Amino acid sequence: MAEKPNRKKLQAAETKQRLYNSAKVLLAKNDFNDVSVDSIVQAAGVSKGTFYVHFESKDALLASLLSDHVKSVDLGYRSFLDALPDTMPASEVMLAFIVKIADVLNDDIGYENMATVYRLQLTSFVETSAVKGYARELYAMFHSILDRGQRRGEFAIPLSLDELAKHFVMAIRGLSYEWCIRYPDFDLKAQATEHFKILLSGIRASRP
Repeated sequence: MAEKPNRKKLQAAETKQRLYNSAKVLLAKNDFNDVSVDSIVQAAGVSKGTFYVHFESKDALLASLLSDHVKSVDLGYRSFLDALPDTMPASEVMLAFIVKIADVLNDDIGYENMATVYRLQLTSFVETSAVKGYARELYAMFHSILDRGQRRGEFAIPLSLDELAKHFVMAIRGLSYEWCIRYPDFDLKAQATEHFKILLSGIRASRP
């Protein structure tokens, strides 16, 4: 008796994934305003009514896409940090983390997709709190690195860890924005590494 509901759930998940994949392909080639629900369902091979079973609007679909992608990216960042040796100085962890972020932005996400995300954040079309919200896991990772440095006496932090973590996130966000508007004449990895070395020098604890 349990097989039918499970099959229905599996089919629903597959349909939703087809809608996701279709939207991804279309949005990679077109502006957000040029992608319609009709074009998404046509590409996915489902009815318009089926679309609205899973999403209340195109905006809701894109918000869900962004949220899922951010969670996946942050999970990768967390796995990267967890694999680093516990004895590694916090400043080196931070710089390695920044290089990892730059690599993901440059190699996996790409400046065109990042530019689209920034464009969406500057409009009210789509809910983008998954990207810019302070509850994002990315903030927790910056917080944990800074906390490690403070506890080990590497950093002398004049602000609360929460506030400083926000400043570090704002820094990488500003660098990635600069990369988008100056591409391809802006080396994100090199510039981010240099910038964060400057930031870290400002909180490095003086040694007696």
